[in-house]
Amino acid sequence: MIVGATNAITKAPLTERTAPASRPAGDDPSDALNRLGNLTESAAHSRKAFAEERLKQLREQMSKLMLFDLAPRALAGQSAQFARELRAAAEDFSAAFEALAGIRQPETTSLSLAQQAYLDLDDEPLTAGPTANAADIETMASFASTAQQIDSMAERAGGRLDPRDGASALAADARKTAAGVVNLMTRISNAAAPRSFYW
Repeated sequence: MIVGATNAITKAPLTERTAPASRPAGDDPSDALNRLGNLTESAAHSRKAFAEERLKQLREQMSKLMLFDLAPRALAGQSAQFARELRAAAEDFSAAFEALAGIRQPETTSLSLAQQAYLDLDDEPLTAGPTANAADIETMASFASTAQQIDSMAERAGGRLDPRDGASALAADARKTAAGVVNLMTRISNAAAPRSFYW
C-alpha cells in the first residue's frame, strides 16, 4: 500500500514574518570583555588545580618508589621521569598563578607622597605584583621540596653509577631539571612577596 500526502506550502506575507531576535548594534562591548575575562580566569583556575593534582600524584608515586631499593640505573631513569613531570606541573602552576595575578591585580595607587617620590627616582615602576595566599605558598613549597627529593634520588643514583654509563647522564639531567623547578618556585614566591620601602 502506498501512502501519499499532498504538500501545500504556504508562505506568510513578508510583513508577518518575524526575524530572529538580535542584539542592537550599540550593545556595550564590555560585556564581551567581561565574559572573556571570566573565561580566562576559569581556565587559569583549572590549569592551577590540574598542576596541583599532578604534584599530589607525583608525590604519592615517589613515596611508593621509596619502599623499594631500585638498582642505580632504574633509579636514575625514574628520577629523570619524575623531574620532567614535576617541571611540566610547575610550569603550569606558575603560568596559572601569574595569569590569575594579572587578572586580579590593579596598578598600585595608594602610595604616600614620600613613597611616590622614591619610586619616581627608581628605574622600575612599582606595579602590584602577584599576591599568594597561604595555599599558594604551601604549594610552592611543596613543589620545591619535591624537586629537592628528586635531586637527592638522582644524586644517590649518580653516585653509584659509572660516569661513562648513559644512566649517569639521566641522573645529571634530573638534578638540573629539579634545580630549575626550585628556581622557578623561588622566583614566583619572591615576586609574590610585598615590596618594602626603607627610609
